[in-house]
Amino acid sequence: MTAPILLSLLLRVLGVGLSVYLLYRERDRRFVFLVVLLSLMALRQALTLFDVGSAVREVPAFLVSVLAVGLAFYLVRYVREENETKERLREMNAQLQASRNRLRAAMNASPEYIFLLDGAARYREVLSGEDEITVHPPEDLAGRAVEEVLPEETASAVREAVERTAESGEIQRTEYPMRRDDGVEWYEARTACVRYPDEEVRDVLLTARDVTERKERERKLRRFRRAIETAGHAIYITDDSGRITYVNPAFEEITGYASEEAVGRTPDLLDSGQMSEDYFAELWSTVRSGEVWEEEILNERRDGSLYYAQQTVAPVTDESGTVREFVAIQTDITPLKERERQLNVLSRVLRHNLRNEMNLILGKAQTIQESADGAIASDAAQIERVGERLLDLAETYREILDLIETSGARHRIRLVDRIRAEVRELREAHPNAEVEVAFDCPEDVAAVAIPGIERAVGELLENAVVHSDREPPEVELHVESTADHVRIRVADRGPGIPPTEWEILTGEHEIDPLSHGTGLGLWLVHWLVTRAGGHLSFEENDPRGSVVTIQLQRASDPEGESDE
Repeated sequence: MTAPILLSLLLRVLGVGLSVYLLYRERDRRFVFLVVLLSLMALRQALTLFDVGSAVREVPAFLVSVLAVGLAFYLVRYVREENETKERLREMNAQLQASRNRLRAAMNASPEYIFLLDGAARYREVLSGEDEITVHPPEDLAGRAVEEVLPEETASAVREAVERTAESGEIQRTEYPMRRDDGVEWYEARTACVRYPDEEVRDVLLTARDVTERKERERKLRRFRRAIETAGHAIYITDDSGRITYVNPAFEEITGYASEEAVGRTPDLLDSGQMSEDYFAELWSTVRSGEVWEEEILNERRDGSLYYAQQTVAPVTDESGTVREFVAIQTDITPLKERERQLNVLSRVLRHNLRNEMNLILGKAQTIQESADGAIASDAAQIERVGERLLDLAETYREILDLIETSGARHRIRLVDRIRAEVRELREAHPNAEVEVAFDCPEDVAAVAIPGIERAVGELLENAVVHSDREPPEVELHVESTADHVRIRVADRGPGIPPTEWEILTGEHEIDPLSHGTGLGLWLVHWLVTRAGGHLSFEENDPRGSVVTIQLQRASDPEGESDE
C-alpha cells in the first residue's frame, strides 16, 4: 500500500507546483483555490503515509470538504455568470450582424465604389460597386496592385493617394479619367486610413464616385463663362433682390464701371433719369413673373455721358420654377441712334427743302420754254426732264429712308387688291404700255409681309416700262400661290437688268468703285422683300429681257382676322 500512497502524494505535490506556476503566469486568483485544495489533499496523503492519528488526518479532509462545498457554490455562480455572458454575447452578435447588414445595405445602395487596399496599394476586397470601374471583375482583384487594374495615369494618381493616407493617416482626394470605347468617364476618389487594434498594419479604404456628369457641367459652364467674357455685349447678373453679382468685361468697357464698383450695387447706378418710373415698374413686374423683358433704354456711363442700349432681361429659375437670378444683356446702339437722327435730318431735307427747290427750278424751266425758242427752249426742256428724274429719285430715296426708320413688323396681308391697284396706277401713268396680268391664286390669298410690300411690285412694273427700248413697252405680271408660298413674277422684253447689278442685290457680288447701278428702285424692292422675310430672284427672259420673282410666305386664313 505504500507505493500507491507515495505515487498519489507525488502527483498531488506536482499538482500543487503546477498550480503555483499557473498562478504566477496567469495572475488569476482562482488558481489560489486550486493550490490550497491540492495542498490540503497532499497534506492528508502525507499524514496517512506517516500513520498519524485519524483525528489529525481528518482535519485536511474536513477542509477539503469545506472547499468542495465552496467550489460547488462557486460553480453554480460561475455557470450562471457564464450563461449571462453567453446571452450578452448572443445579443452583441445579433447587434453586430444587424450593423453588418445595415452597412452592407448602405454599401450596396451607395452610388460609390468602395475598395479596401493595403498600404502597398494592393486590392484586398471589393466592398461595393460593380465591375465597370476596373478592367477586372471584383472577384479577381484580391492581391492585385492598382497598376494591374487601372490605366497607367490613373493608377499613378490612386497609388500616390493610397500611400500618403497609409503613411500619414490623412484623407486624400483625387480625380482621374477612365477611357472606354464609348468615351471618357471621370471619377472622384477619396481615401481613408483603416486601423486595427494592437496592430501596426494599416489598410486604406478607397471610395470612387462617377462624376462624369458634373465634369461635363463644369466644362459647359467654362465654355459659357468664356463666351460671356468675350461677348461684345454688356452682361450683368443680379440676385433675386436686384443686386449685381457679376459683370463681364464688356459691361466695364461700355459703362465705365469696374467690376468691384458694380458688384453689390443695383442697376440704378446706370440710371440716367431719362426713363420713366413706369418703365422700370413694368420691367420688374415682367421679369419677376418669369417673362423676358426686351426694350430700349437710355443709360448713363460712369463719366456722365449717355448711351442707348437694346436691353434684354431674363429671369433664371430653379427646379421648382422660383426666380433666383436675373440676367441682363445690353447692346450699345448709340451709333445706330445717331445714324437714325442723321437719316431723319436727311429725310426732312429730301421731303421739304429739295422738293421745294426743285419745284422752283421746274417752274423756271417751264417759263423759259414758254418765252423762248430754239436752243434755249430745248435746254430748258432738258432741265425740266432731268429735274423730274431727280424728283423721282428723291422720292424713292425718301421711301427707302422711311422703310429704314420703320420697324417693318410682319402681318397677314391680302395681296390681290393691292397688286391690282399698282397695275391701275401704272396704266394711268403709261397708257401706251401693254401690261398682261394673270392671277393663278384665290382672290383672298394672303402673305406674311410688311405694309407696303405691294410697292415692290409697282416699282418692278415701273422699272420694266421706263427702261424698255420697245414701243409699246411690254410687261407680264403673273401671281400664283402654293400651299406654302405666294410667287409674284414680273417679266419684260426690254434690255434687261445687267447680271452684275442683280448679283450685287442678291449678295453674290460686292459693291466696288466700278459698280454702276441703274438707280435706287431695285434696292427699294430688295429691302421691302427682305424685310418681309421673302426671297428675291432674277433670271434672263427668253428671247430677251429680265424676269424678277418675289416669293413670300403664304399666310393662313383664320376666320375673323383682319388684314393690315
